[in-house]
Amino acid sequence: METQRSPYAPDFIDVNLWDPATFKSGPPYGEFAKLREAAPVAWHPEPPRREGGKHGPGFWCVTSHEGIRTISLDPTTYSSWLGGFTGADISGAILEETRMNLMAMDPPDHTLFRNSIREPFGSKGVAGLTEAIARYCDDVVAGLEGLDRFDFVEMVASELPLLTLSHILGVKAEDRRQFYDWSNKIIGNHDPDFGGTVQDFLRAKDELFAYGRAVIADRRAAPGDDLVSAFIKSEIEGEPLTNERIIMLWYLLLVAGNETTRSSLTGCMQMLSEFPDQRELLMSDLDRYLPGFVEEALRYTNPVLHFRRTATVDHHLLGADIKAGDKLLMWYPAANRDPAMFDRPDEFDITREPNHHLAFGIGTHFCLGARLGRLQIKMMLRALLEAYPSIDVTAPATRAHSNFLNCAKTLPVRV
Repeated sequence: METQRSPYAPDFIDVNLWDPATFKSGPPYGEFAKLREAAPVAWHPEPPRREGGKHGPGFWCVTSHEGIRTISLDPTTYSSWLGGFTGADISGAILEETRMNLMAMDPPDHTLFRNSIREPFGSKGVAGLTEAIARYCDDVVAGLEGLDRFDFVEMVASELPLLTLSHILGVKAEDRRQFYDWSNKIIGNHDPDFGGTVQDFLRAKDELFAYGRAVIADRRAAPGDDLVSAFIKSEIEGEPLTNERIIMLWYLLLVAGNETTRSSLTGCMQMLSEFPDQRELLMSDLDRYLPGFVEEALRYTNPVLHFRRTATVDHHLLGADIKAGDKLLMWYPAANRDPAMFDRPDEFDITREPNHHLAFGIGTHFCLGARLGRLQIKMMLRALLEAYPSIDVTAPATRAHSNFLNCAKTLPVRV
C-alpha cells in the first residue's frame, strides 16, 4: 500500500489521475486547476490499474508551469534514468532496455547521444524534407476526393506522419498501416480496442523491433540517405552506435513521432470546429495566422499528458517535501493552462504572444523532433484548408484509454 504524504491530492480533487478512464473525454482541466491553485505539488495514491494488480508506491502530481520548468531544467535532482520516463514502475531487463532510450537518459550520456544524432533534425535537415512532405500532403488530400464524411484520424492525422516516417526511416510505404497498428497497441496498451493486455503490448513491440533490426541490417550492407543510415554513421566519442541503440531510436521515432503528430493534427481539427471566430481569423490570412494557430492548438490540446522523473535526493519543491526515490509526474495540460504564465489560459487565442507552452517539453529533453512535427502540422493544415475550407467536425472524438498520451482514436468530419 502506498505511503501518504502531504499535501495529499485527494484532499483537493475527486478524480483518480492514475486511471486512464479519467481522461476518456480529455484532460480533467477543472481538477488540475484545483491542484495547481491549492497544492501545485501534491501526493497521489496509486491504486491497481489492472484486475488483480497491486497498489503502487504513489507519486507527486506537478501541475504548475513553474514546477515543470524547475524539474525539467534540473536533470541532476530529477532523473529520467532512475525509473524511466513514464509513471509505471519497471525493473530488471525492462528498465535496462528503457534506459537505452534517449528519453530515459540523463546528462552526460543523454547529451552525447543527442548530439550524435541531432543533425538530421536541425533546420537544414528538416528543410530538406519540405518537398517530400508537400507531396505526401497532396497525396493525403487527393485520397479524400469524392468523400463527404470520413474519419479524420484514419484518413489525415495518422497518414501524414506515417508517410513521413516511412520516408525518412526507410520503411516500405505499403507497410505503414502495420506500424499504425503496432503503435496503437504499444501506446494504447490499456485500451481494449487495441488488445489492452500486456501480451498484446509485448507482441507488438517484438514485431516492431524485428522489422527494425531487419532494416538496420539492410542499411549496414547497403547504406542510403535515410535516418537509419545516418544513425549507423553516427559516433559517440569515436565509437559507432550499436544496433541496440539504433533500434531504440527506431522505436522512439516510429511510436512517439507518429503518435504525437497524429494527436497534434487531430487537436488542430478540433480547434477549427470548436472556435469558429478563431477559424475565421485564421482563414482570413493563412500566412499570417497559421503559425500562431498551431502553437495555440499545441498549448490547448496537449498531445502528451505526462512525463515522469525520479528524485535523486531529499529536497523541498513548492510546498512539498520530496524524498530520494520518489516519482514525480509532470502534468503538461495543467501547466499549459497556468494563469501565472498565460493570460486568459482557458481561452483559445491564435494571436497569443508570447506563448511559452510546454507541449514539446523544455530543457534537456526538449523534443528532438519538434521542428519536423511543426513543419508537418503546418503543411498538412494548409493543404487541407485550401482544398476543403469548410471541413468540420460532426461528433466528438473517441480517445485512447491512456493517461500518458492524449490520443484520439476517431474524429468524424464532413467536407
